[in-house]
Amino acid sequence: LLSLFILLQVPAAWLLKKFAPNVRNIHNITGNIWVGQADWQVNQLKGTLHWTTRPWDFIRLRAAADVTLRSGQTELKGIVAYSMGKTLYVQNLNGEIGTDTLQHMVAWQWPTTQMKLQDIEIIYNKSEGFTKADGQMTWAGGNLQYQIAQRYERIDVPPLIAKLNAETNKLKLAITNTQQQRMADISLGADQMLDVQLTQRFLLHSPSYKGQAGLDTAVVTTRQPLRSLGGM
Repeated sequence: LLSLFILLQVPAAWLLKKFAPNVRNIHNITGNIWVGQADWQVNQLKGTLHWTTRPWDFIRLRAAADVTLRSGQTELKGIVAYSMGKTLYVQNLNGEIGTDTLQHMVAWQWPTTQMKLQDIEIIYNKSEGFTKADGQMTWAGGNLQYQIAQRYERIDVPPLIAKLNAETNKLKLAITNTQQQRMADISLGADQMLDVQLTQRFLLHSPSYKGQAGLDTAVVTTRQPLRSLGGM
């Protein structure tokens, strides 16, 4: 225990420089392993990261910390842990994702409403993929303008609810409206490929859409690398 608490006093900046000298996305590090703060940047997206170590998790052979991530209007709080078996845990994640963050991720004109995360839990193993996911996201929606074929289209997004689950080692979001009717499905695999399906019910909220199909039918299906998003 004495060795553990001595280790927790090691400056975080020295530790990062010693064991991860090639990391360029984190800078201005203050504090130690026990408690500290750093600035981060991914492309044009910037923010701060604050952590407080959970020392008793070492008994479970994993490093864990209470983490607060901020970027503009975005603030997320939760527990992040990493085990010796190369498994990443995200637990009790709550908070809001602001419009400014969404615009960095995908260069559309987003509504001013924020996405809210509630009790998110995700377990990801490097060799197996996503083995567990739970919790939900809610979004009040609004007027979204997106670019397609060199022009902007508009869709009046209704209030949405996305429930998380893990299926076939993929992280899946089943998106419905407030009446629990299917609107869209999003999945992310261990290969970092993002699959999106939009239903006829969702697309009917676009004034320019004239398609005909069953309301639950997936009319638009896309597949692209996660890193292709603008802020990733």
